[in-house]
Amino acid sequence: MMNDHAVEGRLQLRKKPQQERSIQRLEAILEAAVELFLEKGVVETTMSEIALRAGISIGSLYQFFPQKAAVIKALHERFSAQLEGFIRQIFAEVKTLDEAAERASESLIELHAMFREQRIYMALWQAIVVNKDLSQLSNEFHEQLIASFYRDLAHLVPQSEFERFRVNIKLMILATGEVIRFTTQQPDEVARVHLDQWRRIVRGSIFAF
Repeated sequence: MMNDHAVEGRLQLRKKPQQERSIQRLEAILEAAVELFLEKGVVETTMSEIALRAGISIGSLYQFFPQKAAVIKALHERFSAQLEGFIRQIFAEVKTLDEAAERASESLIELHAMFREQRIYMALWQAIVVNKDLSQLSNEFHEQLIASFYRDLAHLVPQSEFERFRVNIKLMILATGEVIRFTTQQPDEVARVHLDQWRRIVRGSIFAF
């Protein structure tokens, strides 16, 4: 329990800015981190470089964030909120499992486009999954999506199939993440082939009961 609290402390924003000047400083830090993560990579970027790019002292940076992992967490939460708004509406008010399958299929194209356009999503994702302290963020995000999808779709699934349905949803989320991770790093024609094939799999098997 103490270890969990220690990890949480290392990842938390040290102070929540109230005054306009502090809010602007926090924004400058996060903007600088995004620029550097995209230019150099997350692993290669140092706290000193973030402070320099943000135009503040290293001491001022540490007043907000105890370490780089805390900066990554703050950015992950910000961009996850943006993604979540899109993802949570995918299955809203669907009437049939066929409609759910079609929506899931079509959303892949939009997700791919979002990750192509906002390259920081992938940079943060890759940094999180290899960091022991941060990897739980990804797990928690997946669980929130599973719960959301379950609420939207459970009424369409026979009660005897609930457990298989939950497994299917989790596999779809995990596998789709890997598909998007792969396709965003490929030329358009290669990405399209793989996206189209995964869309066929989603339509044909994920929601088949």
